[in-house]
Amino acid sequence: MRILDSRRLTGASLFLPEAGAVLDVSVEAEDVPLLAAAWERHARRLLNELDWEDRLCVARPFQGGVSLAVSAPADGLYTATELNEASYEAARDWIEGTQRHLLLRTARTLRSEYREEERPRLQRILKAAREHATPVILDDDELTLGSGRHSLTWDLFELPHPDDVPWRKLRAVPTALVTGTNGKTTTVRLLASIARAAGKTAGVSSTDWLAMGDELLDRDDYAGPGGARLVLRDKRCELAILETARGGLLRRGLAVEHADVALITNIAADHLGEYGIETIDDLADVKWSVTRALGPGGALVLNAEDERLMERVSRSSARITLFSLSPACPAFKAHVAAGGRGFTLRRGRMERVGRGRTDIFLGVRQMPLSYGGVARHNIANALAAAAVADALGISLEHIAVGLKNLANDDNPGRANIYTIDGVQVLLDFAHNPAGLKALLPMIENLPAKRRLLITGQAGDRSDEDIRAFADVAAPVRFDRILLKRMDGHARGRATGEVAKLMGDAFRAQGYPAKAMGSAKTELDATRAALRWAKPGDLIVLLSHEQREKTRQLLETRARGGQS
Repeated sequence: MRILDSRRLTGASLFLPEAGAVLDVSVEAEDVPLLAAAWERHARRLLNELDWEDRLCVARPFQGGVSLAVSAPADGLYTATELNEASYEAARDWIEGTQRHLLLRTARTLRSEYREEERPRLQRILKAAREHATPVILDDDELTLGSGRHSLTWDLFELPHPDDVPWRKLRAVPTALVTGTNGKTTTVRLLASIARAAGKTAGVSSTDWLAMGDELLDRDDYAGPGGARLVLRDKRCELAILETARGGLLRRGLAVEHADVALITNIAADHLGEYGIETIDDLADVKWSVTRALGPGGALVLNAEDERLMERVSRSSARITLFSLSPACPAFKAHVAAGGRGFTLRRGRMERVGRGRTDIFLGVRQMPLSYGGVARHNIANALAAAAVADALGISLEHIAVGLKNLANDDNPGRANIYTIDGVQVLLDFAHNPAGLKALLPMIENLPAKRRLLITGQAGDRSDEDIRAFADVAAPVRFDRILLKRMDGHARGRATGEVAKLMGDAFRAQGYPAKAMGSAKTELDATRAALRWAKPGDLIVLLSHEQREKTRQLLETRARGGQS
């Protein structure tokens, strides 16, 4: 037995419906029930010592271990992590028959630690916020009541008395959570464009940037709770669009207690093996945790073509809207027949259907991101964005304008096409087999005399996932394949190991050795591909390690410059 990770959960999560702490432990499967029972017994004793008797204890087994979680007050999360670790250590010692853990001494230490961490004034104001049904945004430094334009923020050392808070002025701005394996960032960008068309100042946190309306605040990964809090505390924000990534959900939980709409785009293998998430079903459960933020009036938007999402749909009491590229999708068809609302594509036109009515709102060729209808994955993203916007009360007219207004240049790294000396270059950030599979119809429908693929993978994928990526790409029958070594992303593997695995997988698919090449970096591979290509050829560049530099190179060459 050994601890893999111990962390605070500042919001609802896969493990708990509220804040707390979680401990990931490596343990043999047959020992999990005994460990979980002993851990909970010891945790209960410590919780009682802290007068936290009503707190939850949850054990979630995973392949190779178990996650042990306890809920805790918002001002006691550091104490909760210490309590959790002490409970595990006491359980381990009891099971192994070694020196007995001094639990009572630990209890005294925890009481002392909580006195240091406890904030009675914060507790009073949080209690008052619950009574007034006022949203709360909390971190280690600040408390915000309400959100966006209807919010006020205080330093935790300067909190007001509840009687001095203008409760009637504090409420939430409309808030949407966007999660899933692929398509999140593009969907968020489409939603921001729709909000702009509707005259709303949208606060956006995403993988690529943080923005408020037309102002780009910063370029970085803001798809976690930190980015969400920055958006929700901005007094300019009238509508919050929050990309909610797997990592943030597992490390800290949800940033908000309540949201109006949650979208799950799809579920596919990606980043497995971290935080006890070993299978695709585990990953689906992580993504599904966004539904904890939906109250009785909330809306849940789901991909009708994703079997795992459809298996879970009955778990939510929210209003369900489905989207599908085909109205004949069985789950979509049954949902609409039962009176549900859906967004779909029929004869090249996007439509909203439900309750015996069909509203056509846009032809796909009018949307730049569809590339004339061949980028079907972007059409799916547009249907998802339309469904979320509709649930937020935005009109179909504004939805259509927003989808038409987002240009390809406004969605960098997602199915961008550059023309360089008669050669087309398709740049995309597809980084897992499902993302590449979604891109294949576009690759196959773009005219080309010859096709070249530039690809690579980070070392934290399993051998099976690395081979699967090559297996998905192989049927296109590229004329040449350049494999990036990506040494900076080896993540524990030997130099060139990942590229060799991919090369072996391509050769197993019938690719001759002379069709294969390699490059140390993404930029090296891109320059080599441009030297190889002739007018009429297509280069498919799956960008990972040097995204911004590679994009700048392509933009410079497309303008006729050299780099």
